Amino acid sequence: MLAPPGSGKTKLLVTKAVWLANNALDPGRRLACITLTNPAAAELRSRARSLGQPVGRTVVVATVHSYAWSQIVRPLAPAAGFPEWSEFELAPRNETNAAMREAIRYVFGPQSDTRFVDATVKRNRKLLSEDSWEATGDKIRAVALRYESLLRANGYVDFDGVIAMAVRLVEQYQFVRTVLHARYPYLMVDEYQDLAPGLHRIVTALSFDDGETTLFAVGDPDQAIYGWTGTRPELLLELANLPSVHRVDLKTNYRCGARIAEAGRRILGREPSAAVTTRAGGTVTVRCESRGLTAQAGYIAGRILELQSSGTLLHEIAVLAPTHDDCNELVSVLNDHGITVAWRADAYASTPLTLVLEAFAAWAACGRENSGYGLGGLLDAWRQLADWDTMSASVDDVVAVLLTTSADRPATDFVEPIVAILESSEAMSVLRSDDADELTRMRGALASDGAMAAFSAADLGRIRMRDGRVEVSTMSASKGLEFDHVFIAALEQGKLPYYKSQRGTPEWEEDRRKFYVSFTRARHAVEVLYSGWYSTSWARKSNGPSIFLREAGLI
Repeated sequence: MLAPPGSGKTKLLVTKAVWLANNALDPGRRLACITLTNPAAAELRSRARSLGQPVGRTVVVATVHSYAWSQIVRPLAPAAGFPEWSEFELAPRNETNAAMREAIRYVFGPQSDTRFVDATVKRNRKLLSEDSWEATGDKIRAVALRYESLLRANGYVDFDGVIAMAVRLVEQYQFVRTVLHARYPYLMVDEYQDLAPGLHRIVTALSFDDGETTLFAVGDPDQAIYGWTGTRPELLLELANLPSVHRVDLKTNYRCGARIAEAGRRILGREPSAAVTTRAGGTVTVRCESRGLTAQAGYIAGRILELQSSGTLLHEIAVLAPTHDDCNELVSVLNDHGITVAWRADAYASTPLTLVLEAFAAWAACGRENSGYGLGGLLDAWRQLADWDTMSASVDDVVAVLLTTSADRPATDFVEPIVAILESSEAMSVLRSDDADELTRMRGALASDGAMAAFSAADLGRIRMRDGRVEVSTMSASKGLEFDHVFIAALEQGKLPYYKSQRGTPEWEEDRRKFYVSFTRARHAVEVLYSGWYSTSWARKSNGPSIFLREAGLI
């Protein structure tokens, strides 16, 4: 199913999954819903539960990495002759960073210019292509092999290694495909255009070739913005055009006003008449603030206060920008104007555990009826963090913490008792490494000297709810969200498209799609701002506004 922004593709996928689970699955069999990111997986779980479908038994929702690790590698590698694979642990961030530094030093020596080696190795490991390795040269491949060897010597494997293992098992062993089909006769993939070639090969082996698993995939190549992970949006089109595939094209954008939808099509370089929307109106404005990003932020702050005074809720407003540094500057100015924002920056990443802790705080401290969460669903998510029985044993203690939490309780005083429960139940030792890593970073951010030290339990919960706060986000991270009013700041040539992107390259077109994705987050109004220049740590760049604004006829 190919579908534009706001067409309800995720809603349709979840509704179909729940229908299949209750009408088409034999007893004891499961249905898997796969997506790229932890927040996207959390959204799928939330939507399924809102339809009354328990998640975790019959309907399994997972990221591609989690699915490959827990459903393919760990249970099936020993039978394929690789018992050591199931004994590996997922490598913590500090282990992967240290191993990469050591591998680069070992291959290149201490004096070489190795600024782009790390990124090149990571991209090629995601592509799983011998041709790509040959194009990079022997030293890059040597770094990758040394890196993997160092991790495995310490009993670790990283997420890209997990995908490579899963691809090998699924492609080379018939019994693996048979077992997976028996367990999961239906495989549903959301945002297919964002998934790297490894998953495409897993899907092809399971659902095409000699595989029998029924695939339901949804996506939109025009919203493919994660090229640095090795994704190829054309894979979705190739899939949709196979003779054995039933292709459905959704055409209606139910989110954006007509003028926004039309401008969005022009950003992509298409005729606006092709935009189909059910909403009339919508406004698009572009403003030049010649004094720079701080002036842009000041204008945005004034507009937000105007919108608020006219009845617009803060959580229906988003401020987007190309980079984290841009967002930090915007947040500083908005805070100076007394505007409350939702901006976690790089304090910690979203993993299943940090998402659950934020959702716990929303339910406990922001009003149970208004949080958007049910206690049963939250506890199911808790049990799925690790071994079901281990996590179930601590449920009563967790509920006690939730029931005794007030809105003004310091967030650190809310999180630490839950950490103590994890430690006392030995659940900490069986958490995924990324959960353990980001829990450490979350605790540091909430500590007395951390970036989020002033957060209350209610503040932590509002990150998940986005209630009463203006959402500040990078353009890439805005994907999947929607708001009444969207401000897009810092639309400077050199920031978007990025100064290293060359016209006609995949990177240039991905930057264009990034603008399109950000633009189409809006229901009623988009305001775009630029200055025609921006500052870097070494110079002022005066390249004018983004060329995408001119090409779309917006200036």
